[in-house]
Amino acid sequence: MTTFASFLAVAAVAVVVPGPDTFVVLRTSLSDGARAGTWAAAGSAVGNLVWGAATVLGVATLLHTSATAFSALKLLGAAYLVVLGVQALRAAARGDALTQEGAAERLRTSPATAFRRGVASDLLNVKVGLFWTALVPQFVSADSTALLPPAMVLAMGSMVFGWLTAYAYGAARLSRALRRRRSARAVNGTVGAVFVALGSRLALASH
Repeated sequence: MTTFASFLAVAAVAVVVPGPDTFVVLRTSLSDGARAGTWAAAGSAVGNLVWGAATVLGVATLLHTSATAFSALKLLGAAYLVVLGVQALRAAARGDALTQEGAAERLRTSPATAFRRGVASDLLNVKVGLFWTALVPQFVSADSTALLPPAMVLAMGSMVFGWLTAYAYGAARLSRALRRRRSARAVNGTVGAVFVALGSRLALASH
């Protein structure tokens, strides 16, 4: 339990640091409401579960041992973030509203689309894989119980979902004050610039 508690403390710090998942959930919730943002958060959590399970099984060690695998995933993730950033910057240039009037319009992004967006954001973030690869050996040893690795993976996924869902609902509340075009331009422009910056930084990451 002491080892697991130590892991939870480290994981909590990692979860609250804003990253690509945070901004995906933020923009999804601002544009399409808390429900869509929650589905995006669920997608990010599932992506994190996949990374954690892959690390426990040893698959993610390829990122450390294979420069080709690292570069391929890194560039895919960078391209995805840049695409999201360009979409947000185009919305800012057009003056698109962050929120839409009417329930039918607010559901224009389906739960499945929002979920896939969250999954892609997490799975294509090579740093999540490296985080898990670096983290697991620090807490799992030959003397550890067999329940520790799956407990770590499930706990991390639950924390990601809980934190990002809080972001989703907070952003949805904030969106009510952001119906003006000037505010929408500022938010879309800022988020778009952040996505492009994160994508560029990821593309330049070294193995």
